[in-house]
Amino acid sequence: LARDAGLELPKQSEGDVQQYRKRTTLLDWAEKACAFFEDQLRRPVGADAREYLSKRGFGPEAWKRHRLGFAPDGWRTLSDHLTKQGATLEDLIEAGLIVQPEEAGKAPWDRFRNRVIFPIEDARGRTIGFGGRALAQDQEPKYLNTPESPVYRKREAFYGFPDALESIRRSGRAIVVEGYFDRIALARAGMGEALATCGTAL
Repeated sequence: LARDAGLELPKQSEGDVQQYRKRTTLLDWAEKACAFFEDQLRRPVGADAREYLSKRGFGPEAWKRHRLGFAPDGWRTLSDHLTKQGATLEDLIEAGLIVQPEEAGKAPWDRFRNRVIFPIEDARGRTIGFGGRALAQDQEPKYLNTPESPVYRKREAFYGFPDALESIRRSGRAIVVEGYFDRIALARAGMGEALATCGTAL
C-alpha cells in the first residue's frame, strides 16, 4: 500500500520487531484459549455452565454469536492443553491465562477455573482477554478478568466492541453498560450498539 501511494515506510528497530512478534504470539495463544473454552462449554464437563446460561436466558445461538465458553475446574487444564501445542509458561503468564505463584518452587496454575467465559476482543475482532463468571456460590470473586498485558489494556477495551461497531455507526451512539450479560441481552433486544466496561477502568 505504501509503495502504491508513493510513501516510504518508517524503518522498524529490532525492539519494534520483537515487540510485534511478542504481541502476535500472545494474541495467538489468547485465540487458542478462546477456542478451548468454547469447546469445553459443549462437552459433558460444561453441563453446569450450559444450565446456568440457559437459566439466564442464553442458549446455543448466544453461545455461538458471543463465543461464550467454560473453564473447567482444574488447576492446569488450559495450560496443559496449550503447552502441548507449543506455548511456553512465560507466554501464558504474560497473556494473563495462568498465574505465577509468589511462593518459590510452586508451579503456575490456570487463572480461570469453573467459570463461564466471555472473550474480550479488540476493534479488529482479535481475542485479547477474558472475563469469567463464577459458577459456585462460594467462589470469589464472582467476576474475574484477565490482568493488564501487552495486548489487553482495560482502559482501551470494551466487551462486545467489534460486534457493536456497525450498530454504533448506524445509530450514532453507544450504550455503555456494566455487565457482560447486560451487553448480550441488549444486543438480543435489538440494541446492538451496547458495550460493557471491563471492570472499573472507565
